[in-house]
Amino acid sequence: MGVFCADWTLRSWTPAWAVLLGDPSARTCAERNLVRAVFAVGPRGLASWPVLQDGDARNPALVADLRTALVNYPRDRGLADLIDELRSTSAEFTRLWGEGAVGPHVSARKTIVHPRVGEVTCDCDVLTVPGCGVRLVVHTVAAGSADAEKLDFLRVTNCVSADGSSARAPHR
Repeated sequence: MGVFCADWTLRSWTPAWAVLLGDPSARTCAERNLVRAVFAVGPRGLASWPVLQDGDARNPALVADLRTALVNYPRDRGLADLIDELRSTSAEFTRLWGEGAVGPHVSARKTIVHPRVGEVTCDCDVLTVPGCGVRLVVHTVAAGSADAEKLDFLRVTNCVSADGSSARAPHR
């Protein structure tokens, strides 16, 4: 599970998140912003997040969600600056922003490319806390699937329990 704020910056994460998606503590705060990563060109782009695909709906959903955040937090200078930055650097973001869609990003199917187990297909649910900009992002896999076996392998080899607690084991 990862905890994001209204502008889609990752603020907190479980050990299981770090094992599956890479340790976010090695990234700057700007690099932990999912919307910036999705629409950025170059090394700060999505390549720094190991998501292979999650369908054509992701980008419009993120922009609509960001517009919703701006409605909820119209005086948030950081949010406004992020939107200005993306409008000046990404033609796709500018096009989607111009469509004017508003709404929360709630779910998606993602394929995460992990360096040790390969592709892991997850359902990604975004849970929001009413009255604040907190988003809890939870990745799940079908019980008994090959993806579940891959996550179990990662749990065992990285000493992460099924509930995501405990520390990573050193690599051998």
